[in-house]
Amino acid sequence: MTTPLGPEPAGPEPAGPAADGTRVSSGGRRFSRRLLALITLTVVGLVGVAGGGVALGRELTRTATPTEQAAAVRQEIATRWQRLPAGKVFPAQLTFAYTVYSDVWKTRARLVGIAPPASCRAALEPAAYQVVRGLGCVIVLRATYVDAARTTATTVAIAVFPAPNAAQTAQIMLTSLTPAEGLRVVSYSGTVTGEFGDPSRGEFGTAVAGPYLLLYTAGYTDGIPGAIAATDSDEPSDLGTGALAVLAHVLTAHGSPCRMTDIQC
Repeated sequence: MTTPLGPEPAGPEPAGPAADGTRVSSGGRRFSRRLLALITLTVVGLVGVAGGGVALGRELTRTATPTEQAAAVRQEIATRWQRLPAGKVFPAQLTFAYTVYSDVWKTRARLVGIAPPASCRAALEPAAYQVVRGLGCVIVLRATYVDAARTTATTVAIAVFPAPNAAQTAQIMLTSLTPAEGLRVVSYSGTVTGEFGDPSRGEFGTAVAGPYLLLYTAGYTDGIPGAIAATDSDEPSDLGTGALAVLAHVLTAHGSPCRMTDIQC
């Protein structure tokens, strides 16, 4: 006996047509939303990059502030001892003033030699070194000059410090030292300074130029003991202080910050 077949069970409803007759599935709708989100993020990112580029361009081309100009000058001065050739730091000739019976005259001194850079301990006597060691003394540059008459000589020095206030403090603390306790002489055998050594030191002085402590020790080239040289005349001190004035100008003189590299005013 055969059982008659009834109607087949109903299957899933097919997706309804879109307004234009195109069939749209739920998976297609999800893909469209992801694509829209990706496009939106890309546009936002490009706008951010463009905005950052504009801001960077403005930063690179804007005018330096007075504070930035002053900082640039300080940095340029603080690195001159490294960047300038030795012959620029210590000129071959220098002109200085001296006083005779209240009249001011000018004369010249000649460079005898430039010493290799030395540690602060090597260039200074123990008493002076004890003063500068705790203030961050970096290195000492020295040279020796002789006056036009070839009778007076001076060894001058540039002690490099990390900041101007350290150099100023060192100068204050060194004022009480004697010539024998300060800077060591650099002499050159076979030259007019051959007999100018540490025993000849009759004068000692200092000056400050930015982060540099400038020092000199001076005496006579014929080997006269320093104790006699200190009372004989003002020639050694005139030569020493005159040389330091020239060094201070070389190390710190500058024009407008706006003329410096990488500064736009």
